Amino acid sequence: MPAHLNKHVRSGYYYVVDGYYEKSLKTKSKTEAEAKLKQYNRGKFGLKPIPTVGQYYETWIKSKVPPLVRPSAAKNYQIGFTAHILPKFKHVSLGVLSHGDIVEFRNELMKGRSMKTVKNILSVFRVLYTDAQGDHEELQAKQPFHLKWQRQITEKPDPFTIQERDQILEWWKQNDFFYFPWVYVLFHTGMRPSEAAGLHWSDVDFERRTLSIDKSHSMVGIDQPTKTAKSVRRIEVSEDIMRLIALLPSHKLGIKHVFVNKEGSPINAKKWSEHNHWGESLKKLEIRHRKFYATRHTFITEMVRAEKNLKAIGDYVGTSITMIENNYAGVVSMNPQTAEPRVKFGKSEGENLNFSGEIMVAGPGFEHRHLPFDNLPELVITRNRSERHQRKVA
Repeated sequence: MPAHLNKHVRSGYYYVVDGYYEKSLKTKSKTEAEAKLKQYNRGKFGLKPIPTVGQYYETWIKSKVPPLVRPSAAKNYQIGFTAHILPKFKHVSLGVLSHGDIVEFRNELMKGRSMKTVKNILSVFRVLYTDAQGDHEELQAKQPFHLKWQRQITEKPDPFTIQERDQILEWWKQNDFFYFPWVYVLFHTGMRPSEAAGLHWSDVDFERRTLSIDKSHSMVGIDQPTKTAKSVRRIEVSEDIMRLIALLPSHKLGIKHVFVNKEGSPINAKKWSEHNHWGESLKKLEIRHRKFYATRHTFITEMVRAEKNLKAIGDYVGTSITMIENNYAGVVSMNPQTAEPRVKFGKSEGENLNFSGEIMVAGPGFEHRHLPFDNLPELVITRNRSERHQRKVA
């Protein structure tokens, strides 16, 4: 319904009405009120017509594209609105959107969905509403998304044991050596899978044995900045890792990404874990299933277990001390002498990760096995796939 005039019987003043939103025009003259209504509809008179959710979304979503936002965020915005928000609120004015509407919407979403999923959908809606508040002064005093949530049990990291890790690596070495370096590097550096997938050959320094991590390869198939600024780092890795990386065929094929799939395209970590035998390898080894991201959990856990300095660990894997303390460290026990609790987080001094300037050395907590590289199968992409990719590049 378009904005219109309403005259209050008692006061005699005219109001502009936009949905349930009303604003006094401070005049009793109908002629003057009609003139101000026209100004209001043209965005003048110090006011802007309050759009519906759908109307505002059409303009708003055009600003939520890379590189202005992360590709994964842009995808979440589009899915959240098209699948959930617009079907219910497309024709609802932002001016009448209330706290009760959002509570009711949340209750509907909770049917058959996890709380995490519902929070993600509502957070997408809240971003749009917050931006709309910046454009429309009349919305600024409202807080429809101020919700109370029941505290949930936080899912803790679920690492593999060292024995399980070695069994998994042996399986890939024997059954699908093409991806053995990929799995090995993740287990032994603690990189996020998306960070490893985002490595370019320009990020690899064989002479200094370093990997520069400043990007990640997203689920939508493009390179983007790392998860946080803290995640940008340069790490030194073991000789075994560098020798494995040197076997990869992507460099000779002129592909800029280090880790590629068997078609020659950059690895999409999520799709890879879903479609390339990760679950099959665990099932055949009779190892309880964990997501592929648990390679990172395993690395961090073993460094903490080896009592390495927490800041050094955080710097190496690109995260905070707080995250490590909350998720990987801090086993509380009672001192039988004093009956006081004591918490062990690792050494603050003594044996730490080795630093060389800004470079951090991999492998604390791990004893790298020297692989029989002379006997390893050669990494190749089939001739047909190689030729097809080269034609595509050309």
